[in-house]
Amino acid sequence: MCQITSLDTLQSNWRHPLGVHGYRRIWKRFRFGGANWTWSTWGLYLDGDPPSYVEPTPLQATANWLIFLSGCVLSGLAFLMIEPFLISSTGSFGPTILQSAHPAAAIFSMGLALLVVFVISAGAGRLLKSPSKGLVVFGIGLGWLAWRLEGIEVIAFSGSMSTVAIEGLVWTLIVLLASYGIYLFSGPLASVHPREATNVLDHWATSRASAIFVASGLCAIPIVWLFAQSPARGQVVAAAAIGSIAAGMVGRLLAPHAQPVLLMMSPILAGTLVQWTMVFWLPQSELGTMFMQGDFPHVLLPVPIDWAAGSLMGVPWGIYFGNMFLQHDDGSQSPQTA
Repeated sequence: MCQITSLDTLQSNWRHPLGVHGYRRIWKRFRFGGANWTWSTWGLYLDGDPPSYVEPTPLQATANWLIFLSGCVLSGLAFLMIEPFLISSTGSFGPTILQSAHPAAAIFSMGLALLVVFVISAGAGRLLKSPSKGLVVFGIGLGWLAWRLEGIEVIAFSGSMSTVAIEGLVWTLIVLLASYGIYLFSGPLASVHPREATNVLDHWATSRASAIFVASGLCAIPIVWLFAQSPARGQVVAAAAIGSIAAGMVGRLLAPHAQPVLLMMSPILAGTLVQWTMVFWLPQSELGTMFMQGDFPHVLLPVPIDWAAGSLMGVPWGIYFGNMFLQHDDGSQSPQTA
């Protein structure tokens, strides 16, 4: 009987008997005469006898780049198509969904775009055999839209920071669900190793590693404060991405034995908590004056869509850089394919 496994089952069924790249990718399981056969993206083989890793040929590498770049372009176009629905009451585009001129239309169009981009990103991750690449495809598309929208100045003069914080929580949930789905569809990261003593991976959601992943998002706050020196859209999105790289690297180093699903949304959650805190400290009526005088807090410059795009683009790179400092099964310290 064919059975699609969950992410937990998928994670627990992965081993590394062949070293760095000797992971088994289990999606469907069949029984024939008491022997467990496993159908994977590489072919049909006996349980416990996974194929060896093969470096891609130049033609395969070129095809992978074309898949990645095509996914980024398609994701960006899907988000750009809904830009007219994000017009605010002031006549500008964005920067938030809940404070647009027609919230119902904005929410529906954004939900439709997210669904389309999720399919594109999950497909890219599956073809490239990497959830991180699929998430970066998602993030680049979202970052393209965020770069074209207005900045926090619209909220400072005629909006509500409380609504911005609420929208931040919504984006946190969206990124969490998208990350889980892409990991489930593309497969876990091959660079995550079980603990040597037990040969078991830490649970991605209920172990101590999950708390480390969530707390790692706080590392993005000082980085954003340092790099987001102006409300320029490119600078703000880049600051969120750089901060997310730091969060991804710290989370990967401190919790190397769990799939970093929760790590993807941790910078957004941290940024949202900062926004909630500032709501109680800074009266809404004074935000416009602070913005004009240059006293507006730098950590409030990224709006939720900036945090979401920065997290999806930055955290996978942080995970990749974190791999450089980890000792692998073959004794090397080279970064592994994410």
